[in-house]
Amino acid sequence: MVKVYSVQWCGPCQKVKKYLDSKGIPYEVVTVADAKEERDVVLQVSGQRSVPVTTINDKVIIGFDKHQIDEALKNL
Repeated sequence: MVKVYSVQWCGPCQKVKKYLDSKGIPYEVVTVADAKEERDVVLQVSGQRSVPVTTINDKVIIGFDKHQIDEALKNL
């Protein structure tokens, strides 16, 4: 399972989603800009409040890192 925690106006968030789209990988988007509870989810998942945060199975990837994404996708 792939999840992308993001906000609409975040450039790196859009890059993560575009990259996953280019690879044909389905993912769930969790928008975290609207409520404090949503932002707290990112903190629980990654230990920080910044986005994007991508989870692939149990692997947590902070920011847009193609290498880490590709490595994690090998285990899907």
